[in-house]
Amino acid sequence: MPKVKPKLKASLIKLQQEKQYRGKINSLPSHPYSKSKIKHKSTFVKPLPPPLYKPEDKILLVGEGNFSFANSLATNILYTSHFIIATCLDSEEILNKKYDDAKQHIQSFIEFGGKVIYEVDATQLEKCKLLKGKRFDKIIFNFPHAGLGIKDQDRNILSNQKLLKAFFNSAIPFLSSKSLYSDMNDGEIHVTMKTVEPYNQWNVKQLAKSTGHLAIKESIDFIPNQYPGYEHRRTLGYQQGKSKNDNDEIFSKKPKTIIIARKESLELEKQQREAAENTRVPFIVD
Repeated sequence: MPKVKPKLKASLIKLQQEKQYRGKINSLPSHPYSKSKIKHKSTFVKPLPPPLYKPEDKILLVGEGNFSFANSLATNILYTSHFIIATCLDSEEILNKKYDDAKQHIQSFIEFGGKVIYEVDATQLEKCKLLKGKRFDKIIFNFPHAGLGIKDQDRNILSNQKLLKAFFNSAIPFLSSKSLYSDMNDGEIHVTMKTVEPYNQWNVKQLAKSTGHLAIKESIDFIPNQYPGYEHRRTLGYQQGKSKNDNDEIFSKKPKTIIIARKESLELEKQQREAAENTRVPFIVD
């Protein structure tokens, strides 16, 4: 049997992904952040937006908790995890003590082809030998938190700002780039945050810009229902009786995914759009 070409294989996987995704959206709940709570007679359910990720994307996940996001991404969105590396700060032993469901998520993720690396500090990615020389199309940090348990709000905000700024600086060399490395794509950093106080005071967008190399592409709603099986977990772990179940903790706090990219790549995109608009032939009606 002839070998399937890589491009054809990627196209077939993408087609399968889109087909299965269309079948899922009608069975999922309506948008969880809908302003109107009035029940209408209409049975129309607003479809969820398409996923941000493609099967061929090279993805790095940092700061994973119970690995339910990594597993959902592999098993329900991309139907593969061959190009995904999922990392966490904890050792394997500590992780399993903090999250009793982590082991099953990791096992499933690995079965789909994913790679897991423990004890990776998101603020010092360059120190991880297994990441050396790699670049990624998407670097994802969901609900970052220093987890220091600081009671004073101002000090707590500062500790998380320090975490994020160090992460941004560390992540930049791992972003793919068309102009710098002749990669196929320009890489993006995706940071998902709650958009209520005190998280708004972290000034994530400004922290990214302060690196001098990054700029904000856009911000979009993060919809947990889009990732079946994903269950948000706190940095300190799940505590029976104290932690809310599943995604209750984030539903009411309207999380958004901030999409960040190299400043020069966004500037080049803008120039190309403007050039394309200027070269359009006007349609004249006599």
